[in-house]
Amino acid sequence: MGIGFKTLFVFALAASAAFANEDLRFADSCYAARAERAKGDKADSHNAKLMIDAYHKATSDASVEEAATEGYVKSLFFSFRFVPFDKSKRARKLDSLKTASEDAYGKFPKNKEIAHIYASALSMWGADKNPLQAVKDGVAAKVRDVATAAEDYQVLGRAHFVLPYIPLVLSWPDKNLADKYLTMALEKDPKDLYNYFFLAELRFDQKRYADALDLIERGLSRGIRTNYFMEDKRGRWQLKELKKKINAKLDKK
Repeated sequence: MGIGFKTLFVFALAASAAFANEDLRFADSCYAARAERAKGDKADSHNAKLMIDAYHKATSDASVEEAATEGYVKSLFFSFRFVPFDKSKRARKLDSLKTASEDAYGKFPKNKEIAHIYASALSMWGADKNPLQAVKDGVAAKVRDVATAAEDYQVLGRAHFVLPYIPLVLSWPDKNLADKYLTMALEKDPKDLYNYFFLAELRFDQKRYADALDLIERGLSRGIRTNYFMEDKRGRWQLKELKKKINAKLDKK
């Protein structure tokens, strides 16, 4: 007896799902190994391209679409931060990251990892634009809404600190709220070195140098997490650079 059309269709669907899931498995393995072949804090561009392409292919399978979409925007965000590229391409790459994460958030607004990347991309994009353009595009309001829904205190605090403020036009951002949210972010996740760095940077801006140095030392004492090797290595470098900046300021007094 020959194989019927329905049976062939089921086999085709199963084969398609298996292939897409294999793409996801491969992409996940690339993401887990994203620090391999790195030079200093610069990631290997070939590995980054492999994981981006594999995640993108996996998004076509509805059964793994959310996981693949999350991985896709995570890999784009990682690539933007750690893969070397010509500075003249920054605006274009940031536009691509913003668009991809915006699309992903539209599909999966309850996914907190996607929300974090979308809000982060919006914050960076808004900080790169001139204040009037940021106001016109409603960047602050979008960041506030996305990060608030996800209870992402790091992004909320960071956005309050770096996004442009225009008196009489905007009541948001607010550096007092930056203090509140960055403190909450550190309490929520004391393992993330960037929570120490962002709050220490705010303390430096507030001229609270002793508090900033204390935060830096607390962050540096945590060491590097093996599953966040690149991120923590960059975080430690930024903490040390901020420490130099603060000490240089104090030496001039």
